Amino acid sequence: MDNKTIYYKPLPAKPATLLILERGKPVQLVSLTGTMRIGRESEKSTNDIDLHSGIVSRNHGEFIYEDVEGVYYYRDNNSLNGTFYNGNKLEQLNERGSRAVRLSDGDILRIDCENLMNPRNDAVIIIFSTKFSVGEKWNRFPLEGLVNVKIGRGSTEGICLTDFMASRKHAELNLIDGVWHISDMGSVNGLAINRNMLQGTCPLNIFDVINIANTTLIFLGNEIIFNEVQMSVETQPRRERRIVMSVNIDEVKVRKFNSLAKKTLLSHINLDVEAGDFVLILGGAGAGKTTFIKSLMGSIKRSGKVDGQVLFDNMDLYKNFRMLKHKIGLVPQFSTTRDNDTVYNTIMDAANVKLAGEYSGAEIKQRVDDVIRRLMLTSLTNNLVKNLSGGQKKRVEVAIQAIGDQEVFVLDEPDSGMDYATRVDLMTNLHSCTDSGGVVMVISHSPDDAAHLFTKVIVLAKSQRDEVGRLAYYGDVENAYQFFGVKKLSDIVMEINYEGGHGRADEFIDKFENTRRG
Repeated sequence: MDNKTIYYKPLPAKPATLLILERGKPVQLVSLTGTMRIGRESEKSTNDIDLHSGIVSRNHGEFIYEDVEGVYYYRDNNSLNGTFYNGNKLEQLNERGSRAVRLSDGDILRIDCENLMNPRNDAVIIIFSTKFSVGEKWNRFPLEGLVNVKIGRGSTEGICLTDFMASRKHAELNLIDGVWHISDMGSVNGLAINRNMLQGTCPLNIFDVINIANTTLIFLGNEIIFNEVQMSVETQPRRERRIVMSVNIDEVKVRKFNSLAKKTLLSHINLDVEAGDFVLILGGAGAGKTTFIKSLMGSIKRSGKVDGQVLFDNMDLYKNFRMLKHKIGLVPQFSTTRDNDTVYNTIMDAANVKLAGEYSGAEIKQRVDDVIRRLMLTSLTNNLVKNLSGGQKKRVEVAIQAIGDQEVFVLDEPDSGMDYATRVDLMTNLHSCTDSGGVVMVISHSPDDAAHLFTKVIVLAKSQRDEVGRLAYYGDVENAYQFFGVKKLSDIVMEINYEGGHGRADEFIDKFENTRRG
């Protein structure tokens, strides 16, 4: 069992969406809300999801929600034509059906013939996603009769993307010897084919998935379908409990000072961060909090080595850094804003620097207006920065980061040196930044002032066995009190610290690992 998040009370099924493609039928988006059966429509159908194709069995398969792990599985119910999972046919396991396969973002299920490169006209394609929204609009772009197709933001010829993070001339399709090829046209953020960053040009196979910023394009041979991303961040639908970032770090090594040798600082950090989370990062002395942050940012490789993954939309940050680097932003500890500027001018100046060259003045203004509304700064736009509270200033600095489409904001001790009232104001303002589905992660040495605001707590502890930082807890605040047997968050650090504390780090590291194993 690979259960990353510890919960001690039942949780509702995590949302997921099926994108269903049937020839001659509109694109269908179905929300998964737990275990659901799929099959061919009929008068006596008891399925949760009905399909029209004649090659679909009446009780074809089922999506199974595992509430302990918080993940979905799919099982073929020994249907006549079977189900292909990422190109491989699911074989019968017993009288109930095939083995259940765990579904990850972007997995493709197909009901088809054996030759997948020559799909039947009545084939059914189902794409599993935690990213898609049922309310999204999907467009079709036919390729028949064409030999060249341009893809870009606001393109007047070819595939026009509404995605703000796409370049004007992002990519190009060319038909070469009967095979469609895709090329990156020197875009700012790049693109990925089946979650792998594209270098240069490559041929496309049927049902290849192309990611350009927040847009997903699916190549169907004779056409491309793609989602229409909302330009306004304010109108983007918030997906409750959608996983924004998955951290799967096996080991982090950093070079010792004046030495070629490397020392392991972190080990076995596995957790999921969800939309709307306000996460507190706690740690004992030398537990690796700063190293953990650098690992999330993808910056640790400058001085060390990370074995593992940080995933955004199931894509590896380290392998696709150019494409994903804008997903996470480090908010500076000390203010870099000019006191005598207004809030609006401060954010606009940052936008003009970050978006210069690729965006028009109208697009930049629209982006600034959207971010201001998203972070609830509208009433403060004409205020001078020097007249803002400490928390409001920090929210402005988060807005500056959000200009670049960041989803995760990290702050290292933003409350350092503040009094109680200012700390509470700061945390309240930071918590409000998660209201539209963003994530804020904070290292704080005064966590109890705003304990009620945190949705999750990460506790890192330095093991006395090998002097390596490990995960001692990840879950909600109430369960943290129970887990560590304390009444305050600050007491957790006292429990795990060896110097000046109770020295129980290894005890809680082992307890947490055993709890995950059930």
